[in-house]
Amino acid sequence: MKSQFSNTMEIRWISSAALICALVCLALSSTVIWSQNVPQVGQKPAPTVGAAAIDFKLKSLDGKSVDLETFRGKPLVINFFASWCDPCREEMPLLNQLASGSNKDGYTILGIAVEDTRAAVTQYVEEAELVFPVALDLNSTVKRAYRIFGPPATFFIDSRGILRDIVIGPMTPERVREGLKKAGVAR
Repeated sequence: MKSQFSNTMEIRWISSAALICALVCLALSSTVIWSQNVPQVGQKPAPTVGAAAIDFKLKSLDGKSVDLETFRGKPLVINFFASWCDPCREEMPLLNQLASGSNKDGYTILGIAVEDTRAAVTQYVEEAELVFPVALDLNSTVKRAYRIFGPPATFFIDSRGILRDIVIGPMTPERVREGLKKAGVAR
C-alpha cells in the first residue's frame, strides 16, 4: 500500500507534467499562428487590392512566353483553374462568354492552370473549347506568389497593372460584372 506522501508526490508530478505540456502546446500554437501572418525572408507580400499585381513568367499551352507586361495597357482577368476542379469546370462557360466579349470591351482573359499536368490541361482546353489563352504553372510559383491555396481564384487587374478585385472560389455573373467594373471595363 502506498503512503499518502507518495500519492501526493505522484499527483504533484502529474500536475506539473500536465502544466508543462499545456504551456509548451500554447507556446507552439501561438508561434504557428503568429508566424503565418509574418512574411518569410525573401517572400513577397500577398496580392492586395489597390497594389500592383504580382508579375510572373509562364509558358502558354502553345509555347509562347506570358508575363504581366504582355497584357499591360488593357484590363486583365486572371483565372487560376485546374482540369480536375469541379467548381472550375462549372465556371468555364462564364469565362468563355467573358472572353468572347473581351475584344469588343477592351480586356483580356488569361487562364493559369495550377496543380495539373500539361496533358490533362491540353485535353480539358479542347474538351471545354476554351477561347482564351491558357498558361501552365507547373511548379506552382505563380500560385504561391498569388497565395492561391486551391482553384478557382480570379484576379481583376486594371490597364496600369493595379489589382482591383479578387474572387476566391467560383464566380457568378454578378461578381464578374463587379470585378470588370472595378478594373475599368465599362459594360
